[in-house]
Amino acid sequence: MDKILEAVLMSPHSKAVKQGMVKRVTESAAQPLDREQCTAMFNVATKLFLLGESQFKRDAGKEVLEAFAHHHQGEFEEFFNARFVLDLLQQGYVPLGKRSPQIFDYLQVGLRYVAESPSSADFFHLLQIEVLRIICERPGPELCARLARLLSRYPQSVPSGNLQTVFCQQLIQTIKLFHCQCDAEDDVVTFLEHVTKTSGMLQSVWRTNVTSILPSLKELFIVISSPGGSIVPSNALASVVQFVPLEMMEGVVRNLTNEKNISDAQMLTALCRMMEWLSWPFTKNTDKWIISLMKGVAAVKKFAILIEVTLTKIEEVFSKLFYPIVREGALSVLSYLLLSFQQSPEAFHLLLPQIPQLISALSAEESDTAKHCLTQLLELTHCLLFRFPGFPDLYQPVLELIKDLPVPSEGRMKLLLSQNAWEPQKTDQVSFCHRLRPKSQTGKTGLVNLGNTCYMNSVIQALFMASDFRHAVMSLKYCDLLPLMGKLQQLFAFLEHSQRPAISPDSFLAASIPAWFNPGSQQDCSEYLKYLLDRLHEEEKRGSQKTRTSSSAAAADEKGTLIKRMFGGKMVTRIRCLRCHNISRREEAFTDLSLALPPPNHSLERSFIISPSQPMVETIAASLDSNKGLDHTLSSGTSGEQTRTSEASLSVPDLINFFLSPEMLTGENKYHCQKCSSLQNAEKVVEVTYGPHYLILTLLRFSFDLRTMRRKKILDNVSIPLVLKIPVRVASREPESIGPGNVGSESSTEGSAYVSMTYDLGSVVVHSGLSSESGHYYCYARECDGGASEKQSDRDADAQMSGPQRTSENQWFLFNDTWVSFSSFESVTNVTTHFPKDTAYVMFYRLRPSQHAEAERECILDAHKLHGGKSLDKELSEAITKDNTLHLQVSRCPFDIFPICVFHLVGCLENINTS
Repeated sequence: MDKILEAVLMSPHSKAVKQGMVKRVTESAAQPLDREQCTAMFNVATKLFLLGESQFKRDAGKEVLEAFAHHHQGEFEEFFNARFVLDLLQQGYVPLGKRSPQIFDYLQVGLRYVAESPSSADFFHLLQIEVLRIICERPGPELCARLARLLSRYPQSVPSGNLQTVFCQQLIQTIKLFHCQCDAEDDVVTFLEHVTKTSGMLQSVWRTNVTSILPSLKELFIVISSPGGSIVPSNALASVVQFVPLEMMEGVVRNLTNEKNISDAQMLTALCRMMEWLSWPFTKNTDKWIISLMKGVAAVKKFAILIEVTLTKIEEVFSKLFYPIVREGALSVLSYLLLSFQQSPEAFHLLLPQIPQLISALSAEESDTAKHCLTQLLELTHCLLFRFPGFPDLYQPVLELIKDLPVPSEGRMKLLLSQNAWEPQKTDQVSFCHRLRPKSQTGKTGLVNLGNTCYMNSVIQALFMASDFRHAVMSLKYCDLLPLMGKLQQLFAFLEHSQRPAISPDSFLAASIPAWFNPGSQQDCSEYLKYLLDRLHEEEKRGSQKTRTSSSAAAADEKGTLIKRMFGGKMVTRIRCLRCHNISRREEAFTDLSLALPPPNHSLERSFIISPSQPMVETIAASLDSNKGLDHTLSSGTSGEQTRTSEASLSVPDLINFFLSPEMLTGENKYHCQKCSSLQNAEKVVEVTYGPHYLILTLLRFSFDLRTMRRKKILDNVSIPLVLKIPVRVASREPESIGPGNVGSESSTEGSAYVSMTYDLGSVVVHSGLSSESGHYYCYARECDGGASEKQSDRDADAQMSGPQRTSENQWFLFNDTWVSFSSFESVTNVTTHFPKDTAYVMFYRLRPSQHAEAERECILDAHKLHGGKSLDKELSEAITKDNTLHLQVSRCPFDIFPICVFHLVGCLENINTS
C-alpha cells in the first residue's frame, strides 16, 4: 500500500484522484498490519511530510502519519524513537538539512503519540539538551518560531533546572541577530510574528521560573551595552522586556545603576540602543523601561550620560511620532527627555525645525492618537518656550503656527517642568557635560548659566561688547592689586580667545555677587550692573592710593578711574521755590539713567522754565521750536529709528524727555526752601551736564503693587532708536565745538547752553517674564567701535532695517547664556511685538566720536592708547592656550568614552579655576 500511495501522489493524475487515494489509505489504517507494513507506511508518510514538493503532498503525508500512528501506537513508538529524533535534529532528513522548519512541525506531530509512553521522560530529557544546542547554534527567526510552537505544545521539552537560565540567556543572544531582510509588507509582518513567538519562549520560562529573569536581563544588558562592532544588536530585543513584570523594574534598575562593574560608556551605549527599540511595534512597556533606567541614572547623578543620550537620540525619538504604530511609546519618552533636560535649550532647539511639519501632519490625520499626540506636543512646546525664553528669531516660525491653538496655563507649565527635572547638580558638571558642540558661527563665546545667573551673563556680554571698555580692561596692568578687575580681565580674555562654545563664569560670580543676593535665585540685572560698576570704581580708587604718591594720586583722581571715564556722567538737579524764586543746585555723578515710564494719559507738553533762554537741540526733522523750549517729543537718530506707532506708543526719547521734564513739588511733596525756612511749592528740573562715553539707560519697568504686595512688571512696548540724541547743558562755548552739526545757544543769565550729543545703540538687555523675581535675561549687542561719520551711520541704520547686508557695526548678535547667534536690529525692535513678556530693560549707547569735543576726545584717546597697549599677561595667555588644547583633546574623544572625557575635563577645569 505504501508503494501505491507514493506512486499515485507522484503521478500526473488529477488532484481529486490523489485525494481519493489518500482517503482510502487513511481509512485502512484501522486494519491490523504487521510491523513491517506499519514501518513502511511510517516511512512513506514521513517522506511526503518532509520532502513533499507541494503543500498538498506535505498535508497528505501528515494525514497518513497521524492515522497510522493513532491506530498502531506501539509500532510508531518503535519507529519514532530517540535515535531517529536525534538524527533528525542533528543531521536532518536527507536531502533536507537540520535547519529545516519542517522538521519541527514533524516532531510536533510525532510527539503527540509518544508523550504518554513510559519512556517519555528520557525522550524529553534528550529533547531539552537538543533544544539548548539548537538555540546555541543561533537559528533564524522562522526556525525559532517553529521551535517556540513545539515548546509551547510540549513544555516538557524546555530545558529544566540550571539549564533554563542558560537557555534564556542563549535565546537573547539569538534574538540579537534577527534582522528583517525584506521590505515587502507581508514579509515584515511575518518577521514580526516570528520574533514575537520566539520571545514568547522567554515568557513561558519566566512564568514558571522567576529566578531566571534577573540573569536573563543581565545578559540582555551585556548584549545592548557592548561596544559597536560588525554586529549591531537587533531591535527585536525590544520584544523581550515586555514580558518582564513591571513590579521588578525598580529593583532591576537599582541593581544596574549601582553596579560598579558597569562603566559609564556601557550605560550610555545601552540607553542609546534602548531608544532605538521605540521603532519596534507590537510591544508594551519599552518606554517605561527607558524612562525608569534614565531616572535611575539621574538618581546616581551620572548626568553626562543623560545629556549625551538626550542630545544624540532626541531627534530620532521625535521622528517616530509621524508613525501611529509606535507613536504612544515615542511620545512618552520624548516628553521625559524634554522635561528632564532643563540645563540647556539645546535638546529643544534640535527639534524646532521639525515641529511645524509634525503639527501639520497630526492636524491632517483624523485619528484619536493624532489628536492626543498633537495636544501633548503643543503642551510640551509651550512649556519649553516658557522655560527657555530669549530666542525670538528661532521661535517665531513655531509661534506663528500655534498662535491659534490652545495654550496651557502658566501653573500647568510650571507643574510639568517641576515634575521631571533632574535634581540640582554641581555647576561645573552642568556647565561642561554638554555634548561638545562646535563654537558658534558668530565666533563669539557664550557664558554658562550657573543657576539663574542670566542676569549676570547678559550684563557681562553687554560690557564685553562695549569695545572701548573691553580693550581698556584687557590692557590694564597691575591687576594683582585689583582682584575684581583682574577677574573681569580674565573673563574678557577667555571670551575673546577661547575656542569653547561657552565658558563658565563661576569664579567671577563668586567674586562679584552682592552679599544680599541669594545664590541660585533670579536677581535684577540693573541692580547687579550698578553694584559691579561701583565695586570696580572703588577698587581702582583704593588701588591707585596704594601705589601712587600724593601728587600723582591727586592727578589720577582728577582724571578718574576707568569706570568713571567710560561710564561716568554728571547731572544737575535744580529746584526753584515758587514763592521766593530762589534756585538751589545739586550736582551728582551717575553711571546710568533710570527712566520711568510716564503714567497713562500723561502729557509731555510741559514748559522748561528754569532758564529764561531757549535751549537748542538738533533733531533729524528740524531744530527745536524756540517757542516751546525743550521739546519733549524729541525725536532721534535716523530713518531707521523708531518713533511712536500703534505697536509702540512710547519711545526711549519720550522717556528721556519725561525724565528731563519739570516736576511740580506740591502737597505732601512740598519743597523745604532754606530761604523761606518753610515748605513751599516748587519746581524741580534735572539736567545732564556731562555726557558719558557709554550712556547706560535703565527702564523702570517694575513697580510695587500694594494689592499683591509684590513688584509687578510694566509691559508697555518702548521703541528703541538706533541713534539717540540727548540734550546736555554745557558751559558757554562756540556751538561748533560741541560736534559736527550740533547747535548751541548761549544763556544770557546762566552762562550755559544746551547741545545735542549723539549716541549709537550698542546693546540691549531684554527681560522675559512678568516679575523681577522670575523670568530670564538675554542680550542683543553689536560691535560699536565708532569713528564713522554721521551720514555713514545713517546709511548703516537704513541697511539694518531693510536688508541682510552685514558690516562690523551693523551686525547684531543675540547672547543667551551659552548660545550666541546672528541677529538684526529688526529683531531688537520687534521683540516685544512678537513676545509681549520680552521687554527691553537696560540699554548701552556709545557716544559718537566728535572731532572737536574736548572731553570726548580725551576719553577716546585714552581708549586708543589702551588698544595699542601690551598684549595679554603671559600667565593668562598660557592658561587660555592650555584650556583650548584641553578642549580640542576632549572634542576628539571617541563616542563610547565621552562621559569619561567629560569628567576628566571637569577636574582639569577645577584646577585651572583654582590656579
